[in-house]
Amino acid sequence: LSPKSHMERSIVINAPASAIFAQINTLKNVNNWQPWGKQDPNIKISYEGPESGVGSKMNWESEKMGNGSQWIIESIPDKHVKTGMQFGDMGGTNSSDINLETVEGGTKVTWTYDGDVTGSGVAMAAMGKIVNLFIDGMIGKDYEAGLNNLKKLAESQPQEQTTAPADSTQQKK
Repeated sequence: LSPKSHMERSIVINAPASAIFAQINTLKNVNNWQPWGKQDPNIKISYEGPESGVGSKMNWESEKMGNGSQWIIESIPDKHVKTGMQFGDMGGTNSSDINLETVEGGTKVTWTYDGDVTGSGVAMAAMGKIVNLFIDGMIGKDYEAGLNNLKKLAESQPQEQTTAPADSTQQKK
């Protein structure tokens, strides 16, 4: 059994990477599309650090889903956001990447989860190795739901016009 796990899902969203990046680079926005916050109406969420980008952090407390935190550790505008995650006292190293790639029809969004229980206590490492076998079945559908929510959200936002029509004029008054 491996101490490491990997799972990923992708979707093409008919929106520019900048519209998607605005949702993934600000942790206050993730509950607009990630499914977990909706699973517990009594979840308590707090935020630390900058509003967006590297160093911003979200903490949650939930009787139903447990306690944890997520923080941004890498951010490349319109390309990539990487977060670290801690789930209660479980230990281990958990991360999530969201990569944006311009493709025909919009932006391909690939959302990954990586976990590693190497260095955890013996009991937690053993349990983590077993969980790693089932990680896709445990969270794959949540990732798919989150990506579909992100697609609906990004595609419903008004898109900025990149060039002005040829006959438009701007006047200062």
